[in-house]
Amino acid sequence: MRKPSISNVLSGLKTRLDYKNSLTIQSSDGHLFDMSFIFNHPIDEAVLRIYENVPEDYKNYLRLHDGTKFFSSEYGALFGIYSLEEALGIVEKVKMGEYVPMEYKDVWFPIGYVQDIGGLYIDLSTDNHHLIVVGISIYDLLCDFPTWLDRMIRVNGEIYWEWASKEL
Repeated sequence: MRKPSISNVLSGLKTRLDYKNSLTIQSSDGHLFDMSFIFNHPIDEAVLRIYENVPEDYKNYLRLHDGTKFFSSEYGALFGIYSLEEALGIVEKVKMGEYVPMEYKDVWFPIGYVQDIGGLYIDLSTDNHHLIVVGISIYDLLCDFPTWLDRMIRVNGEIYWEWASKEL
């Protein structure tokens, strides 16, 4: 399976937004919600060059938007991607033993959050750089950041990995 382009994923989303960066989505049982999106400006490339240890997929995102809040309502954003400044602040806390189990403090890089679940991290310990969601439970989402972002936008910010199915 081909890795989605972050730029294409965001372009597709933006073409569906109205002039206020809003979108009406359908949730369970036919409920409709107006959701908004807040896209920060791109990061300065000179700033990115300073931070060599930042994962490349996340850098590619920052080149488009230095942070974003997705599917926002009066209850908050369903998920968000951190600005580099926010991510680096969490990196410092992770190094001190906060947020993630200590054995992962050097290999999980924070890039965002999922509302009511927890932090979103890129696992740097393997070549495939799976996304990890850390909350009460820890989920390996078995995909990279661009694939996860594509899926999250296609399912309107729903926590798709908790959907259950059974092959018959």
